[in-house]
Amino acid sequence: MARIARRHQIKQSFFFHVINRGILKQTIFHAPDDYSDFTRILQRYAGKADFSIYHWCLMPNHYHIVIECRHPDQLSKIIGGLQQVYAWKYHSRHDTVGRLFQNRFKSQAIEKESYLLKCGRYVERNPVRAGLATAAWEWPWSSAHFYTTGKLDMITTPDPLLKDKTWEDYKNWLADEPRDDLDLFRSTCTVIGGTQFKESFVIKKGRPIIDRRGKRYL
Repeated sequence: MARIARRHQIKQSFFFHVINRGILKQTIFHAPDDYSDFTRILQRYAGKADFSIYHWCLMPNHYHIVIECRHPDQLSKIIGGLQQVYAWKYHSRHDTVGRLFQNRFKSQAIEKESYLLKCGRYVERNPVRAGLATAAWEWPWSSAHFYTTGKLDMITTPDPLLKDKTWEDYKNWLADEPRDDLDLFRSTCTVIGGTQFKESFVIKKGRPIIDRRGKRYL
């Protein structure tokens, strides 16, 4: 499915998988202090803005955040501000200048009931796929540690679909993932959900637009 203009996409769902990486895929987290700076900024933004972070993972050259925005028209402002503050911290620490992130972050609108938890697993298994950890919860810079130990990280809001699951249940959930899920969240799809969710979009002049005649699926 072709990319959807974010000003239309944000009207469809409050749940997003947000991704961005360093320009030219360069490293943006070199040492623990860099990761800590970014997590502190996440904490501050989550505290002052009206949104929740359900899953997240910081990798050496990119980050993932699974977020619920209660005012989704503010998504670009929130992520843009977060990146701007981190870039300032990064340049101050490393004595560098210029763009740090790619121009535009990627976001996927996620249908909550069927795909939110699957997206969280995809995000938290990134260090395992990259060979940086043998198990997702061993990587210190992700929400997997929170979900498998119960230790608060001041960032993660418990996923609403996990209310009846134990820490051991979640470890088992993280142990593996279907290839279909992996391909889905790696894809260029900007809307991930069931048939009704997807059918609330129409194509006009080659551009996906919300079908205002249809029901909103939030």
